[in-house]
Amino acid sequence: MKLSKVLLLLCVIAGAWRPAGAVVVEDLFTVELAVADQTTSLRLEAFSQAFRQVIVKVSGSDDALKSAAFERPIQRSARYVKQFRYINRSQAQDEEFEAGRLYLRIDFDQQLIESLLREHNFPVWGRERPSSLLVISYDVNEKIKLVSEDATPDLIESLDQAAAVHAVPVLFPLMDLEDISMVKIGDIVAREYDNIRTMAQRYQPDALLVGQIIGRSGRGWQGDWEVRFADQIFKWQHKAPSKKEVVDQVIRHLARILALEYALEDHRRTEQSLLLSVSALEGIDRLVSVQKYLQSLNAVDSVRVAMINRDVVTYRLELRNDPEDLQRLIEFGEILEQEDFPQVSAGGEEQIILNYSYIDRGVGN
Repeated sequence: MKLSKVLLLLCVIAGAWRPAGAVVVEDLFTVELAVADQTTSLRLEAFSQAFRQVIVKVSGSDDALKSAAFERPIQRSARYVKQFRYINRSQAQDEEFEAGRLYLRIDFDQQLIESLLREHNFPVWGRERPSSLLVISYDVNEKIKLVSEDATPDLIESLDQAAAVHAVPVLFPLMDLEDISMVKIGDIVAREYDNIRTMAQRYQPDALLVGQIIGRSGRGWQGDWEVRFADQIFKWQHKAPSKKEVVDQVIRHLARILALEYALEDHRRTEQSLLLSVSALEGIDRLVSVQKYLQSLNAVDSVRVAMINRDVVTYRLELRNDPEDLQRLIEFGEILEQEDFPQVSAGGEEQIILNYSYIDRGVGN
């Protein structure tokens, strides 16, 4: 890869649409399913179902499941299971669980799942994911509402459930007096983005989805959608016989679009190294925490400390992907902040150097 390309400062989203910070999605590799009993046959069936769910969450779509390369892994899904246990839920502790049911909790091996996806050139999407604000009008036989928790609770629940399947963090406007003073139903239908954008700034989303769900008696349902993020615009329509199919499709397509931008595919693998310098790292705890954070990024294969000079720590990173991919992931989070443009060392071997400062907003272990 040309060094001139490396030296371009990566801007994920410009101006008002700069990321407010990724949402960390937990339990990407864990699934709980209701089961009738603890028989081996039913357990293996649950493993296969849960495996499919994990592949969709981690890759951002069901493309891998449609591939012939995944026929055998689906049949042998048990080999990807790290551990499992049965849970008797005497009372409903969460809305997604039904009281009095037996559940099977399945934890899949993260390394095996990610290696399988990379082996067959499918994306691997990490835990830090963009938040999407959904600004939607709901038109049934020309009776229109703005989608919100108060006005359309059932629709909110359906959208939330679909988003959970793909592990896509979504937000909905409160549509309180402050929102209504800035956005009307007509603004959504007419795509008046000045007003919508002003309202959306209150929620600081990473992506903005604006659209309509339209239902007509005897004519089925339609979704009319537009997604904006990272200076990109995606538009599409989808017709279906049921409202649920329209809801599932919009979330499925939103996940696919975001994964194309933020998940890293193996065919972009470069296997190069660089130095990343982090200032304001006082204390061994911060040093270790930042090293763990860098190791957790999908673009990074390995991390080790190369040099310590007072409160500046320089790490040597072996990358799976381009340095631009690494910069984008760091920019997307809230751990490190870039200080200046990338540099190239003056030594005999050209070495890329990235300079960041620790901004102390909490590093996950």
